[in-house]
Amino acid sequence: MLKVIFKCMGALLILYAGAALGRKKGSAALQRLQMMEEMRRFLICVQNELHYRCNRTETILQAAQKNAGLCVLPLRFERFFQAGCTQNALDEALYQMEQETASTAQAEERRIFRSALERLGGCPAEEEETHLAAAVEQLGLMEQTLRATAQAERKLYQTVGFSLGGAAALLLI
Repeated sequence: MLKVIFKCMGALLILYAGAALGRKKGSAALQRLQMMEEMRRFLICVQNELHYRCNRTETILQAAQKNAGLCVLPLRFERFFQAGCTQNALDEALYQMEQETASTAQAEERRIFRSALERLGGCPAEEEETHLAAAVEQLGLMEQTLRATAQAERKLYQTVGFSLGGAAALLLI
């Protein structure tokens, strides 16, 4: 009798572990969506700062970072501001962001975001605005596509995790 109770408890633990694993995998798609939304929102803020204020690059990035209200996107421009706002310091800050988001955002999303910001201060303002607008549009299209599939993907992973946990639980009993 005690042996059956332990088997049932083990089966329940495996069932819940499978469900939790599926839930974790499913939330990754939603986290990627949130990361993309923040990338797009930051680029829109940079674009607005550039268009309406046309300040120096460091002022534009500082104001955009403050106005975007970022929670997930790890942008750290402190070294850029301290290093005299050189292109190398900007590249280093963008590289660090790219490394930290590698597990969440896909390479294409990171490439679009980085290429839009790399051009700041290196070309005329009109050209910068054009590049930013194109990047915002590309990220917007990718965001729409991801939004359409993220919920379905989340439900799929949850169902698969729960099902595999249930199958393993049945094998134990």
